[in-house]
Amino acid sequence: MLLDARLFETKALSNKKLRKLGLEYFGGEDMEYLTGELLEINTAEIETYKRACRELYELYEKAAQYVIDTKRWNDAGIPDNAIELIQYTWENRHQHMHLYGRFDLSGVINGQPAKLIEFNADTATVIPETAIIQTELLRNSGLRNVSQFNGLKASLSKQFERLSLQNPDRPTAILFSTLGHEEDALNTDIIADTAKDIGYEIFYMPMEKIFFSPEEGIFMPVRKDEYLPIDFWFKLVPWEFIAWEEPKLMDILTQVVLKDLCVILNPAYTMLFQSKAMLKILWELFPNHPLLLEATFSPKAFDRRAYVEKVIYGREGENVKIFNPAGICLESCEGEYSHFPSIYQAYEELPKDSDNEYYQAGLYYAGKPCALSYRRRDGLIIDEDSEFISHYIKE
Repeated sequence: MLLDARLFETKALSNKKLRKLGLEYFGGEDMEYLTGELLEINTAEIETYKRACRELYELYEKAAQYVIDTKRWNDAGIPDNAIELIQYTWENRHQHMHLYGRFDLSGVINGQPAKLIEFNADTATVIPETAIIQTELLRNSGLRNVSQFNGLKASLSKQFERLSLQNPDRPTAILFSTLGHEEDALNTDIIADTAKDIGYEIFYMPMEKIFFSPEEGIFMPVRKDEYLPIDFWFKLVPWEFIAWEEPKLMDILTQVVLKDLCVILNPAYTMLFQSKAMLKILWELFPNHPLLLEATFSPKAFDRRAYVEKVIYGREGENVKIFNPAGICLESCEGEYSHFPSIYQAYEELPKDSDNEYYQAGLYYAGKPCALSYRRRDGLIIDEDSEFISHYIKE
């Protein structure tokens, strides 16, 4: 089932409009990333996506508990210095709650079953595009009697309300940090704005300027010789980066959290969810589950079947290879994550249009399934060169 008949063509947002929204980063030469197309979805398909997300999250919870109980840390791709913090935050997840993540799915809009590609549980992005840009595009499209599945900001707000209720003795102030990339800052801004709208006091500071103490906690310098203690810290910095690249900081953060000096979002157990090695463990625990694709630690399991090789902590399609049933590589994407081990997953063709452009759904989960958007590319691997596609629901 090709998607051409579902596409509604309108004008992409102008540079002037993007500047007004504070999202000029996506304009200029990068305008090709934001298309003027909206993909038609029906209410039954939205319900299918939502059911899939709810069930997949439950599967991940069961798989996480299994890994912790059986101590299969190595199989799950977890380094030794992250184990204690993952265990603690998981056992105390009423306090250290998972704020949000994004499931990447195939199927549904092409008449095929929903299948999990992977779970971006720790530092999922594409938030400004999903929460703001596609809403503006729908508003400007002239379509009538249509809506979107786009409650990301509302669900994030409810998550922050829950965070406050589950940490009643902490001041409602949050420090937001990135590694300095502009795109990460824009994603963080949306999340921070939702917290600010419900009464949180918001602070921003690059990670390298923060003071970390294993005995006293996390502090933000405010002026010479004066530091503000931080009770909540949101970092759009992957846990695996901290664990492998900043092991001293990982040790400090473990002590900070164990001593209840700060709550870090997303919590450390999302590193376990983030690991693509969990795709293999999920298949082992729930073989032939209709939402899962077979995944293994060896390509030998896919004799005469197409499969995908991906590293367990890769991002944006980097270090992904797709092989046909004869074992010939059809497409590959270089990247900086080749030092991580690989898993092998059964290949599932994404929905496509007549131009052989492939569509991958992103379903955001923030306490519940809450938003949908798509990325599209004229190739088999959805990477950083993909386009962002909005959607609308025809009532």
